[in-house]
Amino acid sequence: MSESMSDESFTLVSPGYRPQAGRLAFTIGPQLVAEMDDEDLAQSWQAADELSASEAAELSEAAALHLMELLEQGLPAADLPEAVADAAVVFLIAMKRHGIADPKRIPACAVMWNLHAERACVHVAS
Repeated sequence: MSESMSDESFTLVSPGYRPQAGRLAFTIGPQLVAEMDDEDLAQSWQAADELSASEAAELSEAAALHLMELLEQGLPAADLPEAVADAAVVFLIAMKRHGIADPKRIPACAVMWNLHAERACVHVAS
């Protein structure tokens, strides 16, 4: 396990939405970079829009707990798609809670999830 990752938290880091590339990228832990193209981003954002606040909180927590399990196992190759999906759920719901109204306006940021806080904390790069 890396020193920057504890059993009870993780951080997702994104350079923000890149219009020239038509994608949103973010890192999951120190070793995995995930990308969502415009189509995936729009579909995922719409799905998150349709959730109630309590459904979003429950889904984000379930995805975060599952992602922590995968990270503790060292992200086995067979589980990479699941890790990316879980991370996307946590990341996009955190962006919505932070007040981002359009996924193409996601700024450079870090989303930190802590088991004890049971929700993500967003830090936007200045």
